[in-house]
Amino acid sequence: MNRKMLIKLAISGFVLGAGTAGCASAGSAATEPARTADADAAAKQADKARSALEKGKAAKAVALAEAAVAGSPRDAGYRTLLGQAYLNDGRFVSASTALTEAMELGATDSNTVIALTLAYIAQGKNAEAVELLRAHDDTVPASDAGLALALVGNSEASLYTLGEAARAPGADARTRQNLALALALSGRWAQARILAAQDLSLDKVEGRMAEWTKLAEQPNPGVRIATLIGTSMRADGGMPARLALQASTDARMAAADVLAPMAAADPAPVERFAPPPPVVADASEAIRAVELPMPARDAHGVVPVSDLPAPPKAEAPVILADAAPYRHAPRIDGERLRPMQREALDIATRIVPRAMGFDSKKPSGWAVQLGAYDSLAIAQEKWGVLKRRNAMLGQFPASSHSAVVKGRTFHRLTVNGLASRGDATELCRQLKAQGQQCFIRQMGGSESIQWAAKASPVRMASR
Repeated sequence: MNRKMLIKLAISGFVLGAGTAGCASAGSAATEPARTADADAAAKQADKARSALEKGKAAKAVALAEAAVAGSPRDAGYRTLLGQAYLNDGRFVSASTALTEAMELGATDSNTVIALTLAYIAQGKNAEAVELLRAHDDTVPASDAGLALALVGNSEASLYTLGEAARAPGADARTRQNLALALALSGRWAQARILAAQDLSLDKVEGRMAEWTKLAEQPNPGVRIATLIGTSMRADGGMPARLALQASTDARMAAADVLAPMAAADPAPVERFAPPPPVVADASEAIRAVELPMPARDAHGVVPVSDLPAPPKAEAPVILADAAPYRHAPRIDGERLRPMQREALDIATRIVPRAMGFDSKKPSGWAVQLGAYDSLAIAQEKWGVLKRRNAMLGQFPASSHSAVVKGRTFHRLTVNGLASRGDATELCRQLKAQGQQCFIRQMGGSESIQWAAKASPVRMASR
């Protein structure tokens, strides 16, 4: 990865190694048999494409890399270069085609694999991305594979992979930042902030958290990947057909057919190659008909039990399965609960049911304010994002009302219906532990609720 691209990715919080590294060293798995003028021209175009990528000129790099591939279609390194140029230009369909063909030619280095993985994720092909990582788990570094799994949405596998890599001797800042980003994408913002602060100053940590928040809220996978690598997603009709690996192979085969001499020998007689006639076997002697005696019946047409064949004896003893029902897991009493479990149980069984009785027409009690926004629409949208990020919030009623502060109108987003200051303080403390900023305030009854969202019913786990 070049220095300029590394700096850009580090600023955006994305340190996955998917830049232009490996373009020059990917090599040619099936190079041309002889150096030709076309091959020399292709090499010059490839060098210019790498230089354009290092300067951040992705569109120019695409044109130069396409010329290099046209001059030497079977060069795996040129196709890898073309795929990474497409990726940096935000053309993910073309990137996946070029990189797949490069791997077919033998380019299986980690940079090619990671670049193809990102192209798959940008197109929503998460299953293909995971399968590709699994097939090359011995090639791709754990820090890169773990962050790619986080982008796919597999939080458990991502945090396990990155956690092991971060605890390994010699783990660098890049691995720790990848783990911090994976924690943020999984909703563990408090842990992500603490880990990111190990290598960044406090002011840079706040900027990094803001960037990661926007990233986590982006639902379009293509826009998310484009943001990570510092580009914009573009309309992509696919790689030009003339550059396809199959097209170049067909052209070579057609040329070989034209140049190959035709055989002048006389055709061989048909009798020498005709198969012998099939032999029909006579089955009259091999198959015999066996007549089985009919069992004797009594006057009522019933066969006596004694005439029926007895079942064969079992050679081994039969072990009967235990038919007793499974026992339920023992209940854990309140004294054996850990503090965090007790607090969660208290919120679910006491605070939430009381909060669900909140009357938006007569607002009263205590509230937990989550933010203040310039418009009501932004407050409503922010509530939807917060509910998806924190399932506990969805169990409380929310509302928004306007307030004028220093001549500006703000729309406060609050969680309502908390009966006491202690309940509000406890809920706010739980939210802060999960990385959500908040503070408590008392509803005076005069607030004009402009919008209110009902609480979701509480679902307790079966015991």
